Amino acid sequence: MQKFKASLKKLSSIDFIPLVIAYLIVIVFFAIRSPHFFNMNNFLNIALYASNVGILACTMTLIIVAGHIDLSIGSVIALSGIVMGTLLNKGVPTGLAILACLLVGALTGVYNGILITKIGINAFITTLAGMEIFRGATYLVTNGKAVTITNDVIKTIGRSYTLGIPNAVIIMLITVVLFTLLARYTVFGRRIFVIGGSGQVAYLSGINVSGTLMALFVINGVMCGLASVVYCSQLGAAMPTNATGMEFDVISAVILGGASLSGGKGSIVGALFGALLLGTLSNGMVMLNIHTYWQQVISGVVLVLAVVLDIIKNKRAAR
Repeated sequence: MQKFKASLKKLSSIDFIPLVIAYLIVIVFFAIRSPHFFNMNNFLNIALYASNVGILACTMTLIIVAGHIDLSIGSVIALSGIVMGTLLNKGVPTGLAILACLLVGALTGVYNGILITKIGINAFITTLAGMEIFRGATYLVTNGKAVTITNDVIKTIGRSYTLGIPNAVIIMLITVVLFTLLARYTVFGRRIFVIGGSGQVAYLSGINVSGTLMALFVINGVMCGLASVVYCSQLGAAMPTNATGMEFDVISAVILGGASLSGGKGSIVGALFGALLLGTLSNGMVMLNIHTYWQQVISGVVLVLAVVLDIIKNKRAAR
């Protein structure tokens, strides 16, 4: 009996458990309100909607855990996608074009990392500026025009199914597993949590704070490149407007998943459920014919509530 109580106590201490409960309530609500909601095809559509957000939420969780943020991810997706699409249309082999897409993402991570760790500019300002710079560069390269992608391999990545599951969802799930292992069972992952708890303590403990953060932003850039491949595959084109506003969805998913904006706390699996919750809300509101404007309002309210709950939780923990 004592072991059972201890297990319940441990389970209740997991930050994203309330989110899972809220997610189940949302599912039940929409299933009652819409006869077309509760079916496998619709759940696959929700998972597809959440796939890119889920991929990016993995690294965004670690960035927020480290006490930082990245607002440039949507623009990086657009820029790296344009590079890949342009190279493909010039006859560059598919593998090299994808590699170039990932490399562009990595270079944007180097840019952000240098400004944050070497020059000391705040991550919010750095990535906010990066959001404008990378998006502007995308428009300059294309003159505001879309780049059509007809490559069969690229199409397969985001549009095809394996064993009845969309490839994009499989990529997301693999990413979640890998980054969960990275966060929990590697020295690099532990260092990120220590840095988020206290950068000074991490430094005094002998952790290379600048190097760790630099590596983290580079990894985040690479994941933006991966998300860009999936995104362009689903659309069949690379456009300057790709992933506009995606940073809001990703950050919302991470905060909903239990990450604290003050750093030191977060969960990859929680971020996944946050992405699924946002996807479910969007899907359900469309089925109920709720106007797009109200959908935006509701999404914003959900984020504010998540932040308020995080603040309340931190205040209680500090007592």
